Amino acid sequence: MVLNDKDSLLLLKFVKVLSNEDRLGIVKLLKKDGVLCAMDIGKQFYLEQSTTSHHLNLMKRVGLVKVQKKGRNIFYSLDQDMLRKRLEQLNLVLL
Repeated sequence: MVLNDKDSLLLLKFVKVLSNEDRLGIVKLLKKDGVLCAMDIGKQFYLEQSTTSHHLNLMKRVGLVKVQKKGRNIFYSLDQDMLRKRLEQLNLVLL
């Protein structure tokens, strides 16, 4: 199976998002802890709030994280279905 142009572009964006050390760390943290608010994620990496928001927004745009708002807090978790889909696509391209 070959990826169409749209899926290829989405996969490229996904891989680019994961190529940042902080964002990869956020993925590992969310895998370990499940659901975290942005403030707790930023504290783990000593990131400014704006930097944390930037990273999480990029991750949300490529479907890597799911977002749930509760009151004034925004909680993030890995989107396991999208992660699985992108990894399967990457497998098609590389292997």
